[in-house]
Amino acid sequence: MRSVLDLPQAHKRLSPAARKRFDRIFSFSLDEGRLRVPEGMVPWAEKQFGSAAKLERQPILKVTDNVVFEGALFNQLRAERPMHNDAPVSREELLQRAASEPFADPEKNTPEDAFGRVYGKSEVTASNVAKYDALHGLVIFAKADPLAFTEEELIDHYETALSWIAAAHNERADALYPVVGWNCLWKAGASLVHGHLQTLLGTGSHYATAEHYRAAGEAYRRKYESSYWDDLFKVHESLGLGVERQGVRVFASLTPKKEKEVVLLGKQADRRLFSSLYRVLDAYRGLGVESFNVAMLLPPLDGSWKGFPVIVRVVDRGALSSQTTDVAFVELYLGQSVVSSDQAKVWDAVSESLGRKGR
Repeated sequence: MRSVLDLPQAHKRLSPAARKRFDRIFSFSLDEGRLRVPEGMVPWAEKQFGSAAKLERQPILKVTDNVVFEGALFNQLRAERPMHNDAPVSREELLQRAASEPFADPEKNTPEDAFGRVYGKSEVTASNVAKYDALHGLVIFAKADPLAFTEEELIDHYETALSWIAAAHNERADALYPVVGWNCLWKAGASLVHGHLQTLLGTGSHYATAEHYRAAGEAYRRKYESSYWDDLFKVHESLGLGVERQGVRVFASLTPKKEKEVVLLGKQADRRLFSSLYRVLDAYRGLGVESFNVAMLLPPLDGSWKGFPVIVRVVDRGALSSQTTDVAFVELYLGQSVVSSDQAKVWDAVSESLGRKGR
């Protein structure tokens, strides 16, 4: 596909087996939003969008994953709509802000967990002062600039996060449900500029989305005698939106949470997975992404969720200068994300960074 809007034609070109697999998971429709631009509005429309005709007939693609009930509404015109923006934020300004934050000297200005700190080559852990959950830590990068990481540094950040999870589990044997998150800068929900990961280890049950994925995946397996996660990747691969790299399956999602979402599926959280994540984030930097979220959901530490992969989801959260939030009632309450990026074009950049073309 040259564009995500080519999905209807790409669906027709799939082999019977691939189309059957697609239809097990997804449904879609391509519609057109129509309006009439009054004469007095034409000069503004031409200046803002290039032409009034682009407004009068807008192709809109709706895609729904009917297994986990996540969906997206694609309208590329929304990327050109008027936005309230401040001046662009320079890297120098980011570093100036970070220099005055507590993470500049974490051992002096951050608390440690009851089991102490974990030290890596390029980071140190801390306990979060305002916790999401009872076991909630931070992996604080040695470098303040959250966008200035090398591949080895990123791998080390995540390996230190895994060491924190092991230490937390040693402290609380009943804590079995791990998550590692990254809110990169304020558009992604970070309260501080200085680069850091969030580490969580839950008790009682996994976090709600992981439990939902597990239940949906088990229902899918019972119905089709096939793995939902394997089929999900194969669908994207058959459309030229996914590739496997060193055992890690990577694809540009047809139902992204928000802009430019890429999903990685690994058999375990290891250097190969972290290396592929680095490649995705490096492609993001090449695309000019300034702020992003990464969520890594891991299966329970007791090994009870057989066949459940390590799931990593990465999403662009927009320009730092934008005053407009990218999440509204549609995302919060309708289960559909409104997306202006073209996942086929996102995949071009990501697959190049991965070192293999997906199509």
